[in-house]
Amino acid sequence: MAEFVDLKLEEMLPELEQMQRVELFTEQEIKAVVKKRRDFEYKLQKHTKVKEDYLKYIQYEINLLMLIRLRRNKIGCQFKKPEIDHAIGNRINKMFMYATARFPSDLKIWLSHIEFCKRMRWTSSITRIFVRLLAVKSNEPSLWIMAAKWEFEENGSAANGRGLLLRALRFHPESIQLYTEAFRLELLEADRLRKRRQVLGLSCEPDLPDNEEATDNILDGRLAVIFYNDAKKAVKSAADLLPFLTVAKEFDFTGELQATIFRDMQVEHSEDEITWDTIARHALEKDPNDKQMKLNDRIELCCSTYEEAIERIDTPKMFQLYVDTLFVLRENDIIRPKIRQRIHHVCYRALINKKLSDQQLIDWTNMLESDQFSGYQLKTVLIEGVKQFPKNATLWTKALKAVLEQKEEEPLFLIDTGIADEPEPAADEEATAVLIELPAVFWEAIKALGSTSDSIAVWETAIEHFEALSNQNSIAFQTVEDLYQKAISVEPPVGNHFKPLYLNWIATRKGREEAQKLYQSQASLPPLVLDFHYKIIDLELKETHPKLEFIRQVYEKAIMQFGQKDKEIWLRFIRFELEHGDPTRVGNLHHRAKMTLDRALADDFLFQYTLFQLQA
Repeated sequence: MAEFVDLKLEEMLPELEQMQRVELFTEQEIKAVVKKRRDFEYKLQKHTKVKEDYLKYIQYEINLLMLIRLRRNKIGCQFKKPEIDHAIGNRINKMFMYATARFPSDLKIWLSHIEFCKRMRWTSSITRIFVRLLAVKSNEPSLWIMAAKWEFEENGSAANGRGLLLRALRFHPESIQLYTEAFRLELLEADRLRKRRQVLGLSCEPDLPDNEEATDNILDGRLAVIFYNDAKKAVKSAADLLPFLTVAKEFDFTGELQATIFRDMQVEHSEDEITWDTIARHALEKDPNDKQMKLNDRIELCCSTYEEAIERIDTPKMFQLYVDTLFVLRENDIIRPKIRQRIHHVCYRALINKKLSDQQLIDWTNMLESDQFSGYQLKTVLIEGVKQFPKNATLWTKALKAVLEQKEEEPLFLIDTGIADEPEPAADEEATAVLIELPAVFWEAIKALGSTSDSIAVWETAIEHFEALSNQNSIAFQTVEDLYQKAISVEPPVGNHFKPLYLNWIATRKGREEAQKLYQSQASLPPLVLDFHYKIIDLELKETHPKLEFIRQVYEKAIMQFGQKDKEIWLRFIRFELEHGDPTRVGNLHHRAKMTLDRALADDFLFQYTLFQLQA
């Protein structure tokens, strides 16, 4: 082993001598480099090879190369680059090759090697690396695409990129992803050639001499069409054709090709929702050849296409695609007033037919909240929504708010019946009685959502509503307290969330003594919550004359419950004694913390404690 290591180090002597000769490194630094390299070489010579050893050695050499470049720029010395910089770069390249040969399944090493060669601008090496990589991982289409894109876009070799994609399609004849990329790259090459001819003042029309027939095929995009025609054998739905259409729209000379793709979608996949969605969205695009068609006409054509689609394909997906398009149009300030009522109508139809998604329903209700003249009652929509999506906490929260606030939309027209209006009830009568009762929708929401974190928003909505009423109404005040008491008895995470909040509410509304009583009664009852202890401590410290012994009892109780797994309790206790209590107790607390905390936490505690002492 030592003979091989010494041989490797002897091969490095010329570059090390040149480093010292051009004064990039001192003699001591050269010795440090030699020592570090010897350690790495011994690790690589072990019988059992470890991937991390290769990676650490490579990273060290890359850092060394970066340091050399920084020092060259600093002192303005560019001598002996082949003997120093290139030698180190070649060594890194060889180590990458050894690592990929030893660990061929690790894709990160391959990609790191490629990235290193890109930075070194070794294009020929990148091509060879991709060939080796694809020989090992030929079953991953994304790697074939990466290699082809490199050849087409960065190496400037369309022939190599085309060859790679043809080989890839032999391995993956059903891959739409590969066909799409081949289609895109061929159109990209055609666009590049057309722009070049335009710069040279040459025609891009297909009337070239016979000896330029191959170029003619590329200029017309015929090679892209060949890939598209082959891809149709693997197409199973309109969604597979959509990427081809998206790519074709990026180029201004593909009008006929786009029409072909549209025609294939309509003929072969006439009952596919994506086909109709694509046709409808295409109707919104402005046709440069039709200057008479205005925006309103395009919107109407789009919507009529969707309506026809719904008559033929009455599925949830079709409705949802329609609604998605309407919401996209709504983002345009000019179009928004034109489609406002249409959105309401379509969403209501989809909801009644149970074909609206939960997120679309949320978006629609947000729209209804800001639209007082929609003609649809928000509360009615939400009640129907929670029936269809009983696990959606956002809908339950909105429904509860609507019921609690009794937001009934007024009718658009008032009809004079000739009957005298009855006197309205007083403000404190029936309306107030309704507001202070917990509605049935609250309990339905809690039952549907259970004790999950999603139900916390429902509890908070009810508490916030009755809290706003509690200053003028004693029943509402009692309702808030009842809600808090029920919430803290629920299993985590609901109980954990509301326990400190209940304590803070009691302290605010009933005072210090009641808060302490609540703490004493609930501190040891499940669920045990660390923030519950912290909250009573914070409340006590805000008092003009805090009870220090009571705070110490709280800390001791918190330590008994959480002291083994949480170092922050001990640090807080120590900080309390130093700032408010008796600093002579700190030593005892420090010793107890070391003995109580788990070993890993104890080491971290000592580190944090040392920092705390330095900051004091």
